[in-house]
Amino acid sequence: MFFSFSSALFSHQTSTTSEEVFGVLASADVSKLYQGRIVHPNVVDTFSVAQELCSMFSENGAVAALIDVRPTNGICDISCLLCNKLNVSHLSVAWQIPDTSDEDLFSLYYHPPAELISKAYATLIKELEWDRFTLFYEDDGSFIRLQEVINSWPYNNERIHFEKLDPDGDNRETFKNVFVVLRISYHVIDCDVNNIPKYMKEIVSVNNSTQYQSFILTALDSYLVRLDEISQLRANVSTLHLTKSNEPMWRDFGINADEISITLETALTADALNHFEKAIRIMRQESEENDFDEPPELCFAESKVAYEEKAWKYGEILREVLLRTTLRGTTGNITFDETGKRNNFTLYYSKLDSESQFVHVGTWDSKTDSIITINTAVTDRSKAITSDSVVRVASKIGMPYFDVEESNGTIIQKGYAVDLIDAIFEHIRQQKGYEDIKHEIYRINGNSVGNQMVGTKKWDGLIGEVLELNAEMAICDITITSERSSVVDFSTPFMSLGISMLFREREPQQPDMFSFIKPLALDVWLYLATAYIIASIVLLICARMSQDDWVNPHPCNQNPENLQNIWSLYNCMWLTMGAIMTQGCDILPRAAGSRWVTGMWWFFALIVTASYTANMSTFLSNSRRDNEIKDVKELSEQNEISYGVLINGSTYNFFASSNDSVYQKIWTVMKSAKPTVFTNNNDEGKDRVVRSKGNYVFFMESTAIEYYMQRNCDLKMVGSKLDSKDYGIALHKNSPYKRLVDNAILALQETGDLLAMKKKWWESEDKEGSCQESTDDADDNGSLQMKNTSGIFLVLGFGGILGIFVAVIDFLLHARQISVKEKVTFREALESEWRASLDPRVLHKPAAPPRSAAPSTASPSPHRERSQSRAVSVLRAATSFINFDEIY
Repeated sequence: MFFSFSSALFSHQTSTTSEEVFGVLASADVSKLYQGRIVHPNVVDTFSVAQELCSMFSENGAVAALIDVRPTNGICDISCLLCNKLNVSHLSVAWQIPDTSDEDLFSLYYHPPAELISKAYATLIKELEWDRFTLFYEDDGSFIRLQEVINSWPYNNERIHFEKLDPDGDNRETFKNVFVVLRISYHVIDCDVNNIPKYMKEIVSVNNSTQYQSFILTALDSYLVRLDEISQLRANVSTLHLTKSNEPMWRDFGINADEISITLETALTADALNHFEKAIRIMRQESEENDFDEPPELCFAESKVAYEEKAWKYGEILREVLLRTTLRGTTGNITFDETGKRNNFTLYYSKLDSESQFVHVGTWDSKTDSIITINTAVTDRSKAITSDSVVRVASKIGMPYFDVEESNGTIIQKGYAVDLIDAIFEHIRQQKGYEDIKHEIYRINGNSVGNQMVGTKKWDGLIGEVLELNAEMAICDITITSERSSVVDFSTPFMSLGISMLFREREPQQPDMFSFIKPLALDVWLYLATAYIIASIVLLICARMSQDDWVNPHPCNQNPENLQNIWSLYNCMWLTMGAIMTQGCDILPRAAGSRWVTGMWWFFALIVTASYTANMSTFLSNSRRDNEIKDVKELSEQNEISYGVLINGSTYNFFASSNDSVYQKIWTVMKSAKPTVFTNNNDEGKDRVVRSKGNYVFFMESTAIEYYMQRNCDLKMVGSKLDSKDYGIALHKNSPYKRLVDNAILALQETGDLLAMKKKWWESEDKEGSCQESTDDADDNGSLQMKNTSGIFLVLGFGGILGIFVAVIDFLLHARQISVKEKVTFREALESEWRASLDPRVLHKPAAPPRSAAPSTASPSPHRERSQSRAVSVLRAATSFINFDEIY
C-alpha cells in the first residue's frame, strides 16, 4: 500500500524546467516507494494556497512530504506551518531560511544557508586580494545573502561602495560614475541571474576598456549565463556555483541536460525528491511494521489540540531518518545539521576564460573555508591580447616626459613618453597577430609616481593606476626600485641615470683692481706704515748719535776740519724702504747702534715680505679657484647652503634608507630643517634653486638636471652621480605585453631611436636659446687676470706721475738757485739746465750757465732783501735737517 505521497509545490515564481524534471523523476520508475505529484495553485496569497492544498489533498490523498519550491521571503507561511503542526516533512529549496527555522522542526532546507554562501564569497575576495570594491545590488536581500562579505571586510581598508541597480531602468550613469569618476576596478554584482547580460551590456557601453575591471557574480547560476555574446566584454569574471552543467547523473535520470538548462532550483528539487525516496527506503528497512498510517490532510483545525490529535505519528521518525540520511546529489553531498540546515557542502569556483566561457578552476569547502585551485591554466582575461584590445597607458604631467595642450579645441599630447609609447606600439603592430592593437595614453590626477599608502596595501600615483587595473601600463620618469618591483613588473630600462645635485651658478663678483692689498689686513698695513716711519726716525737718531757714522768728507785730507754725516731723514727712509722692498741700498750704516737697528728692521722686513708673498699666492689661488660646492661630502660639511629633495620619491627613499655615513648626515639635516627643504615636484625644487642664488642645492635625477640646464644657463650639475638607476615602464604582474614592450625597447635602442628621442626633447623642443660657455671662463686657465692686477698699474702710474711732479719741482728749485748764484735770469738758468739735462748725448754739463748780460748793479730794495733773506734762511734750515744736498 502506498502511503508515501510526495508533492512538489510550485508557483508563478518558479521555473517550468523544475516542474518538468520533477514530473520525469516522479514517474520514471514504478518501483519507487512513493508517488509524486505536482501542485501549482492558481492563487498567490498564502492563505488561498493553503486552502487549495487542503482541497486537493482531501480528494487525492495526503502527503508524507511537501517539496516547497516557492520562495520563502524569510517566513514560514501557512503551508509550512500546517506541515510542522501535522508532523509532515516540509522540504524547502528556497535560499532564504525563515527566522523561525529553529522552531520549525519538520522543515528541511536544501539550499545552503546564506551566511555560508556569503562566507565563501568573502574568502574569494580575500583570495583575489581586493583592497576595495563596489557592491551592486537590486534589493535589500543582498545584505542578507552577503552579510559575511560586509561584516568581515577589514575596517582599515577603504569602505565598500554600494550602488543599487534598477533591473527595469538604465544603469549606465551608475556604472560610469563607478568606473570613470571613482575609478574602482573590483565589483560584486548580486542580482537575478537573468539580469546579468543586461548589466554587462550597459557596462560595456560606458567602458570600452573592461579588461581592467573584475567582477564577482554571486548568483549561483551565473556560470550558465552566455557572456560570449557580449564580444566587447574583456573583464575578469568569477563566480561560485553548487551544480555542474555536465553532471552525468542527469543522464541516469533520463534527462538530457544539453537540451534543457538545469538551474540550481531544478537541481535542488531533484535532490529533495531523491533524498526523500532514499529516506523512505531506509525507514521501511528499519521499521518492523509493513504498513504505516497515512499522513493527515493539510487542512485547518479548530484548535491546537485538534492539530496534535491529527499529527502523523510516523512524522518524527521520517524527520529523523531524513536528517541522518546522506545523499550524493546533483548539488553535491547532502547532509543536514540538527536544525535541518544544509552543511558540509562544496562550491565550485569558475572563471571566464579568453573564449568567454566559464571554466571550473577550483573549489571551496564549507568545512575548511578555503579555496583550492585545481586549474591554473586559466589566466585572467585582462592578460589576454585580442585584435580589438585597447591598451591604456597612464602618465603624469611633467616635461619633458608628458604634457597636454589644447589648441583650437583639440587636445594635444606631447613629450618623450608619448613618442616612446607610439614607437613601441608601432613596433608591436609590425608583428603578426598584433596588427590591429590600439593604445591610448591618459594623464592621472596628481604628480606622484607611486608610493604605498601607510597602513594599507594600496598605492597611489602611477603605480596605483596599474595595480587598480585602471591602466595596463604606466610610463614617465618611473625609477625601478625593489619596492615597486614587488607589486608590478618593469620593462627593459629605456633610460639610465643617477642622483646628482642641481646648483645655480653664483653671480660673478666684480673684479677688485686693488686685490694686491687684500693679503694683508687694513690694520696691518697701517701698523706697517707706522713702523716704517718710526724705524726711519730711530735710525736717524742712532746714526746722528753714533760717532762712527761721522766720516771724513775728503779721504785725502788727513786732518779734516769738518766731519760729514750722510744719514739725513731722507736717506734713512730710503734705506728702510729698500729693505722692505727687498732691493737693498747703496749706503749702509757704520756704527754698532745704527747697524743693530738696521738689522732688526731687515729681519722685520724679511718676515713681512715673506708673509705678504705667501698670503698673496694663497689669495690669488683662492680667487681663481671656484669656491662653490664640488661634491656631496663638501656639502655635508658646511652649513651655509641648504639642500632638499622631492618628498616620497626614489631619491627621498635613497637617502632615508642609505647606510653611508655622509648620506645619513645629509638625510638627518634635511629631515630636521625648518622650514622644510622637501618639495612636491621637481619643478618646485628647480624654482627654489633659481631663487636661492646659490644658497640651495636640490638632489634629483641627472636626466632632469640635464633638461633644466638646457633651458636655464644659470643652472649646473655639481659632483658625480651618487648612484645608478634606470627608468622603466610599469606593467601588471605577468602582463602579456611585457615581452612585446621589452623587444620593442631593445629594437629602438639598437636603431638609435631612443637617443634621437632624448635629444629631441632635451636639446631641441621647447627651448628658447642655447647656453654657451663664457669666453672669460674659457680663457681663464689659472693665470692672473688683468681685472685683478689693474690696481698695481694704477699705483705704478700714480707713483710715476708723483715722481715726475717732484722732479719738476726739484728742477725748478735748482734753476732758481743757479739764477741767484750766477746772477742770471731764471729763464736763462732754466733754458741752460733744460738743454744740458735732457740731452741724452751730453754726459757733462757746466757748473754754471753762460751769462747773457752783465749782472745788474742795481741794489735790490730793502723789502726784496728781507724777503730773500727770510726764504733763504727757511730753505737752509730744511736743508740742514733733510740734507738734500748730501744724497748718496
